[in-house]
Amino acid sequence: MSGIAEPYFDGREMLMIHDMLRREFGLMPSVIRGVAAGDRERAQVVAGHIQGIAAVLHHHHHGEDENVWPFLVKHVPDEVAPVVRLMEDQHEVIAKLGSEIDATLGAWLGDPTAEAREVLADALDRFLPPLKEHLGIEEECVVPLMEQHVTATEWNRMIQASAAEVDPEALPLAFGMLMYEGDPEIVDLAISNMPPEVAPVIRRVAAQAFAAHSELIHGTSTPPRSTEL
Repeated sequence: MSGIAEPYFDGREMLMIHDMLRREFGLMPSVIRGVAAGDRERAQVVAGHIQGIAAVLHHHHHGEDENVWPFLVKHVPDEVAPVVRLMEDQHEVIAKLGSEIDATLGAWLGDPTAEAREVLADALDRFLPPLKEHLGIEEECVVPLMEQHVTATEWNRMIQASAAEVDPEALPLAFGMLMYEGDPEIVDLAISNMPPEVAPVIRRVAAQAFAAHSELIHGTSTPPRSTEL
């Protein structure tokens, strides 16, 4: 009697993460430009949002560098080696541009003038094209290989290793941001893999956390989706 084949990684999981990054980074320049000169309180709120999304991106890329790329190079070296080098190079470019955002963000917080605001918004404008290019190439070239070679168990192990580094208090908002555009089947799957004390309530709590945060940052609980930007 043959065993049941183990399922493989589902690329919709990666798309859910990428769509959130496209949406939130894509909306940032207009959010920044909407802060009145001298409004330190609003600048602090917006800066916290920027830093939070930037931390998600850094965490996501670190997890790929530490777990996904080594796994693929080990299992499909001939196919994946060139594209992994490209992914790593693009991660470096994005990290460098991210450092520029950090510097301009710090200057704006120190003195939230109209000029400092525009410098920060311009830095985000420059950041968006390479980020979108990277996410698109990864979806086109890497995700199909992951769907062929990374089992669901192996992927969940990678996710759990990364999740161990995340502040549990940040989980509802982070998951709410992912749920907003996530495929319903993938959202259900993610919830099924959560601890039993979390799974029954996370959908409601995450949706509420995202709605409240989005109202604060974007002025609406239903901001434009990544496909609308």
